Amino acid sequence: MRHEKSYGFLLLAPFIIFVALFACSALFFNAELSPLFMCLVAIAIGLMTLPHHIPLNKRIEIALSGSSQPTIIAMCYIFIFSAVFTHVLTLIGGLQAATHIGTYLIAPQYILPGFFCIVSIFATVVGTSMGSIAAFLPIGMSIAQQLGIDSALMAGVTVGAAMLGDNLSIISDTTIAAVQTVECSMQAKFKENLKLVIPASLLTIITLAVMNGQLSNLHALDSSEIPNIRELIAVLPYGLIIGCALMGIDVIAVLLIGISSAITIGIWQDCFSFIRGTGMFLEGFAQNSGGIQEVLILVLLVAALSHIVEYNGGIKYILNTLSKRINSAASAEWHIALLVFLVNAAVAINTIAILITGPVAKKISDHVGIPRARIAALIDIVACICQGILPYAPQLLLASSLSGVSTLAIMPHLHYQWFMVLVTGGSIMHTYYSRSSVK
Repeated sequence: MRHEKSYGFLLLAPFIIFVALFACSALFFNAELSPLFMCLVAIAIGLMTLPHHIPLNKRIEIALSGSSQPTIIAMCYIFIFSAVFTHVLTLIGGLQAATHIGTYLIAPQYILPGFFCIVSIFATVVGTSMGSIAAFLPIGMSIAQQLGIDSALMAGVTVGAAMLGDNLSIISDTTIAAVQTVECSMQAKFKENLKLVIPASLLTIITLAVMNGQLSNLHALDSSEIPNIRELIAVLPYGLIIGCALMGIDVIAVLLIGISSAITIGIWQDCFSFIRGTGMFLEGFAQNSGGIQEVLILVLLVAALSHIVEYNGGIKYILNTLSKRINSAASAEWHIALLVFLVNAAVAINTIAILITGPVAKKISDHVGIPRARIAALIDIVACICQGILPYAPQLLLASSLSGVSTLAIMPHLHYQWFMVLVTGGSIMHTYYSRSSVK
């Protein structure tokens, strides 16, 4: 049974310390302070804030229960299998072939906005940001290396596009959670979403087009050569995972299908032996020793920290505090946005944040007369904004692992998220000027 007693703002101390350590790392240590160390310090403090009557073994059990949530375990599998898939594709020449085909279809002069659009469309169709990052970022990194594009920039473009699709897709778990908790139609929520997504997307595309024009190494690849048969065979695993994803198959199963097909092609083309192919899962994981292991541990630790805060009443404190300060429609939207952002920052999983805040947002919207579709779109958008800029969120951690740059280095290049912040803020200000205060 969860502990319900509230001690106010101190309940959030572990989370606040974790975020403060991240900020200090960026400002004073040049991001050299280990995120694992920061999270362990916050968890240790969190364990001490639990009620005194709870024995140490039980406190550790509470933390571990956060790490053992099905959503967290699924993300860990995605990390592992995406690393293996990338490794096998590299061995059979799939990444190089995908890079060639990509630059053949998209002229290098438009590679940044073009890549953003392709990933956005894919993510919208399949409804998963993690799967989109896992599938496209390795290709993006290969293109970036050969065209002289900053790795952090390409990672930011990919994450932004993936979060756009995750927010807009009608089959995304975040969209479904928002619609169900607020109780509105999917079509109405989608229309409200478009009002905010379209301006932010256009601003992002224009910005990327301008940045693309400033690149000096755009002709490093000869994109005029038609891809050959061997290259087309090498990218078949990509075609399989895209096709399976479009059919609605779970992302873990999709990655396993892609890995199996890539290993089969590798053995058939004598890229490696059958014996080596049977051990490719372990080899692919081991080859990413510089990043994926640390990411896995960090995801588990962040989940443990968020569960400690939730068990101790920190999330409930946020809900109660913000829901009592509303006196107008605009005030309601500001507080709902802040509520979703804070809860998402604390739990680091946008779907969970929506499920927690959705019922509260529905009550607030009904009280002040805000259309439910508007609130559903708002909580989904804010959750995806937060998820896309948290340096310890799974999406950025996966992007960091695949790109080889730190999450803090990626953050300045998250153009879509920052434009979405401006557009969403402007939309709420429009509510302020167009609606009268609730008496």
